Amino acid sequence: MLSSAPAATAAPSPSPTPTPTGTAPGSPAPAPAATRADQRLVTVTRSGGFAGKQRSLLVKGDGSWTRLDGRARTVGEGRLSGAGLGRLRTALRDAGFATLPRTLLGGRPVFDGCTWAFVHDGHEVVADSAGIPVRLRAVLDALPSFATAQEPVRRHR
Repeated sequence: MLSSAPAATAAPSPSPTPTPTGTAPGSPAPAPAATRADQRLVTVTRSGGFAGKQRSLLVKGDGSWTRLDGRARTVGEGRLSGAGLGRLRTALRDAGFATLPRTLLGGRPVFDGCTWAFVHDGHEVVADSAGIPVRLRAVLDALPSFATAQEPVRRHR
């Protein structure tokens, strides 16, 4: 037998609604978590350019890195030196990912330019060649090359 009484609704919660990062509005952002050696420190994907290629660099907390092609096949592996890993960690910290807009576009198209996608500490930022700020260029400069041994090495600029 069906009841004709209206369904009871729950009273609204008096606490603020958490944001996607898990902090309440107005609360300070949490400090970046320490990255274990086997956890991903940063992933950067470059796409476009004159040849229209896509490459990704995945760097773990211990400095080991993997370079992937556009089909997610491994095309290079290595390990950053201790000093190199320190430079990368400093560049990542100084970049302030939590404060960057998710999309950074330069305004005018660069026809042979690249698009960069950075993922670090739960934040993703996408920038094109014309819109990439200096603090993200420092991250690029601290990474291994996106080129394989069979390709010419070109800087990220």
